[in-house]
Amino acid sequence: METYKVTVSLKDEKFPYFYDDQINIIDAFINRGKRTYIFVSGRFVRQEGEKKYVEFERVNRFGLKLGNAKLVRTEKGTLVIKHEPGSTLYVIEIPSGKGGRVEYEIKSGECYEITPKGQFGYYLHLYCNGNAEISYKIDTWSSEYLGEIFGRNLDGVIKIKDGKIEVLFDEEVDRLVNL
Repeated sequence: METYKVTVSLKDEKFPYFYDDQINIIDAFINRGKRTYIFVSGRFVRQEGEKKYVEFERVNRFGLKLGNAKLVRTEKGTLVIKHEPGSTLYVIEIPSGKGGRVEYEIKSGECYEITPKGQFGYYLHLYCNGNAEISYKIDTWSSEYLGEIFGRNLDGVIKIKDGKIEVLFDEEVDRLVNL
């Protein structure tokens, strides 16, 4: 199991949080724009020396998961990863590439969008509580690298089910091949 560590800071010396733009799963671009706080239950915070972090499990090249976790939005709009036994939180990263953008539709499931806008395009992060299905379309100038991960047409469906995150490049072809 490969892990992915996100450094955690403390607000008012007692509330653990990280900025969403610290998550760079694909590692395609460095420049990030908007910063969004995500507070996290202390149950997920680990420590090595002075460094505090949350440890996600890497599912594939563009997805992470955190067991017994659920993302919620408070009445004031603050995002919090809370401890929820039996739940799994998935984080999916879809970058647009230089000068591009990402369009998506949540077909099923509960997902929260965070879209940092950097100098080189969008970075869509979807935080999904449990199973979900998301259709996506990447509009980009630099499709070579992204095409290796998301498919040559740069559109398709992402399915989260039973601890896996899969990309279906063409639902009809996938259905026919798996008959």
